[in-house]
Amino acid sequence: MDNRSLEQYAEDIYTCNRTRCGFCVDECPVHRIKGMEAYSSRGKMMLARGLLEGIIEPSTEVQEVLEACLLCGHCQARCALNNLDIFTALRQRMAEKEFYAQEHLKKVMKMLDAGRLFDRPAHLEREGTVPLYLGCLYQSKPIETRTIISVLERCGIDPLVVEEVCCGYLAEATGFHAQFEDIRERFRATYGNHSDQEILTLCPTCTVALTESHGLNAKHAILAVAERIGQLNPRQLDLQATYHDPCHLGRMLGVFDEPRDVLRALGVVLTEMEQNRVFSSCCGGGGGVADIDQTLALEIAKNRIRDAMRVGVENIITLCPTCEPTLLRGASRLANETGVFVDVQGVWDLLDEALN
Repeated sequence: MDNRSLEQYAEDIYTCNRTRCGFCVDECPVHRIKGMEAYSSRGKMMLARGLLEGIIEPSTEVQEVLEACLLCGHCQARCALNNLDIFTALRQRMAEKEFYAQEHLKKVMKMLDAGRLFDRPAHLEREGTVPLYLGCLYQSKPIETRTIISVLERCGIDPLVVEEVCCGYLAEATGFHAQFEDIRERFRATYGNHSDQEILTLCPTCTVALTESHGLNAKHAILAVAERIGQLNPRQLDLQATYHDPCHLGRMLGVFDEPRDVLRALGVVLTEMEQNRVFSSCCGGGGGVADIDQTLALEIAKNRIRDAMRVGVENIITLCPTCEPTLLRGASRLANETGVFVDVQGVWDLLDEALN
């Protein structure tokens, strides 16, 4: 997203303040935990108006509310306004006034210094014909990533993996616009020669960043697998489960059917949670929230596990390197409280098992 000010969104902000419909409030994952209007989309729109008019000044209290937002887009799915752009602009306004989380700044500075969020324990570069962008999380998990690359090979895909730099999503999402511009320049220098190619991706968040922030032709690798799964004769798995739609993969990229089609091709019997597809509830790991409030992220994850328990399943399958560990932490904590453990698995692990 380019540099944007709250003033650009004044019409949307005032529209929300006039109508106050509240469709966004009850199902907001953060509001479900906090229970305070300020943490809902409507509440943040009121804060935006206050900042626009100078009635409210940037403060640690405002910062706390804005940093609790998952940027999951659940409110935007129920609204005609540009909620996520406005909340990102709010964070940018706060960062410009030096109200930001030190944890976020440390990660942004690591992006600038090292080119990635996490240490890279092994070289994962690979010669191939189809560009594959791993993303920082998968770079930090070489065993899992090599498994995914092996799955893609068995699907007839020849991945090309180069030495990567971070897409910069966290810097953009947390309001560090100037730093994001520096990250974007380095990213373009690295991937400029792939600008006319389709790039496969593994991380839904990176996919959004590559397409919307960097203007690349990127698509999640599950789409390529879904195109080929009917020709592969996978082993049928004896598994009943529910599928959790990651916010970026589902709501923001519109990828709903393909993961389910792949799972059904593996023999998985799926039961849908009440909140699914475009109205899927966030795992709790979005928007940088887990970096600064692990308790909030954990409670949101536990709520999502409860969603699965309500439809009588004990297995959740998802397709996001943030959702999977976040939900697993929630499942483990909830099991300590209830004695019932809901397992959390990734689509790639099931593909590896079925195609072996």
